[in-house]
Amino acid sequence: MTTIDLSGGLVVVTGGAGSIGRAIAIQAAQAGACIAVCDADLRGADAVAAQIKDDGAAAKSFEMDVTDREMVTAVMNSAVGQLGPLRGLVTAAGVLRTGPLSSQSHEDWQRVMAVNVDGTFHAVQAAIPHLDSTQGAIVTLGSVSAFIGSADGGAYTTSKGAVLSFSYAAAGELAPRGIRVNNVAPGWVDGGFTHQALAASDNPDALRTRASALHPLGRMATPNDVANAVVWLLSDQAAFITGSMLLVDGGFMIQHNS
Repeated sequence: MTTIDLSGGLVVVTGGAGSIGRAIAIQAAQAGACIAVCDADLRGADAVAAQIKDDGAAAKSFEMDVTDREMVTAVMNSAVGQLGPLRGLVTAAGVLRTGPLSSQSHEDWQRVMAVNVDGTFHAVQAAIPHLDSTQGAIVTLGSVSAFIGSADGGAYTTSKGAVLSFSYAAAGELAPRGIRVNNVAPGWVDGGFTHQALAASDNPDALRTRASALHPLGRMATPNDVANAVVWLLSDQAAFITGSMLLVDGGFMIQHNS
């Protein structure tokens, strides 16, 4: 079996302090990449970078508010200057705000779009000049929510549909320049937003059971399940794959494909 090799380059991970971003950063480092762990939560990014360095790999943490275009560009340039040529970008920064569309605040709606959609655009745009010279790869983080309506999840669903469409557009535009763009769409993930929902639930055990049962494989994804797919798409093993959406959903979408 061929080992995934990301050595000789930098991988930038936005949302690197979150459960999925952390798993991606650690796995990419294990594959040999230098890692820029970027997050609005600098303390969290520091902890992930420290863990990677403790494991013998190279990493540096950066504070990054993905809604701030100038900041994203400055951090991207600084990361490349300090850690070397950019091989890959993973846009894992995201937020969730729930509530019925009939009463959801404009502020909550705008916040979801600013982080999930604008943040993806800002990071990709900042990465393109650096990826031109390396012909690297971009992986955006989507969700099965892009394909199904969910009660109280209209803003998040809309944002992930937009990220998927953006990924297709970017893949078509950047392919002639040798830059690959793909999207990974998980189902329920045992971390992050799911843990927030469990903490807020009156019956977290029942919620966990229901969420697991939505997946024919009988469980939710782990952050590492998602990271496995992302790191593979960053690698040369996926060298002829661009403009694709990879479900990491344990069969969740089977019941929605009829």
